[in-house]
This record gives sequence, C-alpha cells and structure tokens, in this order.
Amino acid sequence: MSDAFNVENLYREHGSRLRWIVLRIVKNPQDADDITQSAFERLLQADVEARPVRDESAFLTTIATNLARNHLRHRDTVQRHSASVTHHYTDVFVQSRGAPAESASPDEARERALQAAIRSLPPKCQAAFVLCKLKGLTYQQAADRMGVSSHMVKKHIQRGMALCAARLQTGAKPGGDTTGAEHDAG
Repeated sequence: MSDAFNVENLYREHGSRLRWIVLRIVKNPQDADDITQSAFERLLQADVEARPVRDESAFLTTIATNLARNHLRHRDTVQRHSASVTHHYTDVFVQSRGAPAESASPDEARERALQAAIRSLPPKCQAAFVLCKLKGLTYQQAADRMGVSSHMVKKHIQRGMALCAARLQTGAKPGGDTTGAEHDAG
C-alpha cells in the first residue's frame, strides 16, 4: 500500500465527481459505489516508485471508466449466457400434465427429473437458480431480490448446479448428502 497519496483528501476532492462519471456509464448506484471504491483501491496499489502518478485525478478517472466498461462487458456476457440457457430451462418447466408417466418419452422423463432436482434444492439455491437461470436476471438483480450479495447468489447457483448434476447422475435426492445443507445461510 502506498503512503504517497492522502486518500481521504483525494476522495473528498474527486469521489463524488468520479462516482457521477461511473454512474452515467453503469446506470446502477450500487455498482457505481463499488467501482468508485475499486478505483481508489487501485490508486493505493499503484507502484509510485516504479511508475509515478503525475495526475491523480486523471489516473482515477481512467481507472474508474475502464473498470465501469469492464463491468458492463461482464454484465452483458452474463446476460447473454443467461439468455442462451434460459430457453433450455424454460422448456424443462413446461408441464406435460396430459401424458401418463408410462408413455413419457426419454426427453420428457429427463425434463421431469431435472424439474424434480431443481425443486429439491435448498430454498436459497433454488431461488437463485430460478431467478438467474430461468428468469434471466443478473446476479446483482437476484441478489437485490433475495437480500444477499451477488457473490452469494453465484455461490448458491454453483451449489445448486452441483446438487442437480449429482441427483441427475445418481437419481438420489440432493438433500441426501447434507454436507453444508443445514448451513444454507447467506
């Protein structure tokens, strides 16, 4: 950490302007706050002995706008991925109530098995999975709805995917292995 910068003074002087610039790019106040903070962290991590920073304001603005653009690219990638898998999972949840179980095709049987696997997930894993994978919300949007961090949403989805995969491979209920299931907080 560099002592060459008085971060408090820099934040007082440039913080609100920097946040305003980032907010205009990302259009989300929480993301703007996080990106602004990250820009100041990058300033603190700068190796001023190897490459001195001549203009802190320009340095911060460049870092913040680059971080904001990277954030948008990442968000677009996540949304494209969500959109590409949503149609698959939407098809899975189409109920075929008219067909008896004996005459179900292999595809219908797999759909029912996946649907059952998703329904048997722990509540927060299921909620995160449905919001992001089926409804196409971003991790941040799901986090806002669930009252958790976007990082926790990602962890719930990863855990849910692993539990669903295990159930589909073995035919067992994901709840059968309770490792971590009782600690589904977040």
